[in-house]
Amino acid sequence: MKKAEEKHLINVNKKGIFNKIKIFLMKLFRKSKKDLKEDLSKIDKNTKKESFVNSIKIEESEEKELLRLQEQYRKGKIKEEDLSKEQIDKLCDLYDRQIENLQKEINIRKQEILEYVKKMITA
Repeated sequence: MKKAEEKHLINVNKKGIFNKIKIFLMKLFRKSKKDLKEDLSKIDKNTKKESFVNSIKIEESEEKELLRLQEQYRKGKIKEEDLSKEQIDKLCDLYDRQIENLQKEINIRKQEILEYVKKMITA
């Protein structure tokens, strides 16, 4: 009778839920080389995304710093002598970009006004 019970227990253990959980966990943690390469490529993509996001944040913070400097300069809180050569160059570039953007906006508005005038004349 003892041998029959042992066989019965062995069969239950091989087909039981605990063995299925064990096999599942073993499959889960044993990854193939292909899976590891995919995981590494995902990690690499994530680090690239993070570095891109960080570079954008740095540019945004530099832009905010320049705008803050520009505002302080306009209000007279800081003078040209207080700024470094590099800051002056960056501020000049900022002013040039702002002027260029304003000129583009002005040209767009002029075109819109001309089109409106043409519509009014023909109507």
